[in-house]
Amino acid sequence: MVLLFLSLYIQLFDSEIKLNEDGSLNIKEKITVNYDGGYHHGIYRDIPLELKGTIGNYSLGFKVNEVLVDGEEVPVKKSTKRYRDGKYLQLRIGAPDRTISGIHVYTIEYSVVLGAKYFDEWNELYWNVTGNHWEDRIDSSHCTVLFPVPIQLSDEDIKIFVGLYGSDRTTDNYTLNNKELTFGTGTLYPGYGSTVDIRFPKRYLTEPSLSKKFPLKLKSYLGLLAVLLLPSLTFILLFKRWIREGKDLPTGTITVKYNPPNDLTAAEVGTILDQRVDPVDITSILFDLAKLGYLSIEEIETNKFLFLKKKDFRIKILKDMDLNEEKHLREFLRGLKTKGGKEFLISDLKGEFYKYVKDITEELYKSVKKKKYFYGNPDKVRKKYTGFGAVALFGGLWATPFAFGLFTGTGAGITAGIALSGLVTLCFGPAMPKRTYKGREVLTDILGFKEFLTRVEKERLKRMLEQNPTIFFDFLSYAVALGVVDEWAEHFKGLQIEPPNWYSTYGGIHGPMMASHITSSIGDSIGAFSAATSPPRGSSSGFSGGGGGGFSGGGGGGGGGGGW
Repeated sequence: MVLLFLSLYIQLFDSEIKLNEDGSLNIKEKITVNYDGGYHHGIYRDIPLELKGTIGNYSLGFKVNEVLVDGEEVPVKKSTKRYRDGKYLQLRIGAPDRTISGIHVYTIEYSVVLGAKYFDEWNELYWNVTGNHWEDRIDSSHCTVLFPVPIQLSDEDIKIFVGLYGSDRTTDNYTLNNKELTFGTGTLYPGYGSTVDIRFPKRYLTEPSLSKKFPLKLKSYLGLLAVLLLPSLTFILLFKRWIREGKDLPTGTITVKYNPPNDLTAAEVGTILDQRVDPVDITSILFDLAKLGYLSIEEIETNKFLFLKKKDFRIKILKDMDLNEEKHLREFLRGLKTKGGKEFLISDLKGEFYKYVKDITEELYKSVKKKKYFYGNPDKVRKKYTGFGAVALFGGLWATPFAFGLFTGTGAGITAGIALSGLVTLCFGPAMPKRTYKGREVLTDILGFKEFLTRVEKERLKRMLEQNPTIFFDFLSYAVALGVVDEWAEHFKGLQIEPPNWYSTYGGIHGPMMASHITSSIGDSIGAFSAATSPPRGSSSGFSGGGGGGFSGGGGGGGGGGGW
């Protein structure tokens, strides 16, 4: 590496910058290179294609017109490189199958559309002449800036910076007349460069038209546009789809219903109500099975906590499931028998029965879809949107830092826009399942029945009790699934109710009992079974500007190079 470093140096970096009236530039660089030994094919020249704007990098509109070596055309490999400060054009000049030595002159001619800057009080050319990223020593540099029309400038309008990147050291080694500015520097070591900053009166230069600037400056806004447009477009598309495929028909007028919908289990009623299977829907199946005669529930007391008594519930399986029953009922009973046998305590199911909840849940979703209450399986519809949304959200968040490093603001804006689009999709997911007309009709009945469970008058309830002493238990599973057990039980305070043959309290009390006693026991049984259906801790998985200042290396242009 030392040999290579010492075996090549630049005798002269001569640059001519022609400033045009529209602020564009025509630049000719003559780089005299001395290959004093070593093994080289030529040089490479890195030229920045972008300049940092107020929002992001924007393209300056570079075009390479000609590359010569000693006045003759030679092979040139063009490629773009991405560095932290933006995009560069790399010109690799020379033939890979040929080595060179001695002194050679490299001529590079290129043009720049957005060369000048325009401020409220002046126009400005702020241009990095040599660049601060050369690997090799530059013995001398010289630059001529040609003005578009003759103009009288003062020394206060001229700044020439020389030094390491960021240095504000200036030099007075220049010559100025009404047609041009010329200046030179001594030795520039690797990392050193020269920059010219010329201030012109306002309207000396004609600002490029919007048609010229817009395509080039658009890139600086692409990142911001992506952040705004991608989620906005996603919202519009999903909103249209929701209107077409997800928005439910209006429920219409709700009238009180004194009985639950026919041919629907409590769990199905709860699923249709909020379009999802909740733990209370699963718990309600226990009471539906008891009401259908497949099991009994007995309140008992145990001494599991030393001398303190604790309430538990004994479940007895009374018969096998009829194949005509709903599949979610059959799956529930199968889980009870597999884990508990013919007779067991609810506490014995803790940490075990939850393994069957997934199958029961799937059967419930299939049931409401099969019965044509929904256009599609609500769970699958939600998962389609939430799954895509989660991938877009977390994938975009993960990719944004890498995109910023590789593609600067534009790429980061796109990935951030993707992440926000994922968030929008996640928000739409729960609203995308749609009830059919039949589903809308039964939802009206469900809401009417829920109204009855929560607001029934005392006098009406007394009359209903006279006709059906077990009405509390007949509607209990629905009250559980609809989440109104407390309201339903509250109506029975001070009343006597008849327990069904499938439910017995501690001590084997028979006949009518005060509602306060039995509703307390029912509440305990619901809580006990809810705990039994929950997974143990740790077992579940989830997817949870201006023109002031200035420095060496500032402005457009510059870059660097070296031998290869």
